[in-house]
Amino acid sequence: MTRHDIGIPRSDRWDSGSGTEFLKRLTASLGEAGVNVRPLPRAEPTTEDLRAVTTRRREPTLFPGLVADWPATAAWTPDRLISDYGERLVTALMDLPADGVLFPREQQYYERTLPFGDFVRKMLVATSAAPCYLAYTPAKELFPAEDYDFDSLIEPDQYEAGTYIWIGSTGTRALLHSDPRDNLFCQIYGEKSIVLLSWDETSAAYPFPDNIANSRIDLANLDIKKFPRLRHATLYSGVLRPGDSVYLPRGCWHDIRSHAPSVSLNHWFGPRMASQEYLKQLVLLGPRYWAATLNSFIVNGVLGKREGTFFFFSPPSTGKRLFNLLKQLTGRS
Repeated sequence: MTRHDIGIPRSDRWDSGSGTEFLKRLTASLGEAGVNVRPLPRAEPTTEDLRAVTTRRREPTLFPGLVADWPATAAWTPDRLISDYGERLVTALMDLPADGVLFPREQQYYERTLPFGDFVRKMLVATSAAPCYLAYTPAKELFPAEDYDFDSLIEPDQYEAGTYIWIGSTGTRALLHSDPRDNLFCQIYGEKSIVLLSWDETSAAYPFPDNIANSRIDLANLDIKKFPRLRHATLYSGVLRPGDSVYLPRGCWHDIRSHAPSVSLNHWFGPRMASQEYLKQLVLLGPRYWAATLNSFIVNGVLGKREGTFFFFSPPSTGKRLFNLLKQLTGRS
């Protein structure tokens, strides 16, 4: 699969409006295509309810106001970010494309290193036609740990957790993809929309043949004739406002978009999804995926050819993941 295979024209009807307005239009559009979209399940914003849900690891759940009392939720406004942290250097993605599932150029093309304050100023005036994003950045590199407190929410275990910031303009898009660990995603400033699909319905996500962690679908520009299995799946949607959190079980497919300047934190925790889960889905997806996996296993694993970075923070291809797993199991360097 090349980056030219998935060029999908963008519809301007999705360009503006709040997260609520976006989801209303999106749900109507998907409904016309025969796709079932339900509201995201909710729970009380308490530590007890959160731990009960994360222990079951079964379904995504919205916790409205769970982190509303964090210092970050009050303090991480654009003015404060500029005044308190503006001189720190960051590497952000600038002038991102507004359409398509893959980047037209490798991710490095969009990366710029600049003072954080300059980034925030650009973020405030950027449009959805050319959004900017400070994404997948360890929170400890910018902010004091006392501004947020995941340890009081998620009971510590033997697995190393990771906390990251996602700060961007209106129009940022993390299109439908899957992560291997449990995720608590918290909205600090602004709002985002989120649409989810269970890992058990991976075939309806239409992953790339050479990378089953990323979907070929842009839900806002859906051609249901190309992706008919979505009609037999159930999507869940919701809006994240300041102080809200959503729990995503490992593997859960998610599409997250900003509709105004936005600041978010996420916390990956717990064990990684077992390799058997990926292999199970690979078997179900069929021969086209087996061939692509074998090809990337040989080309990018055995032969060591560099993989392109046309996804948003491109993960290794499925074949390269399998190659790395075998290296780990056999103890080879």
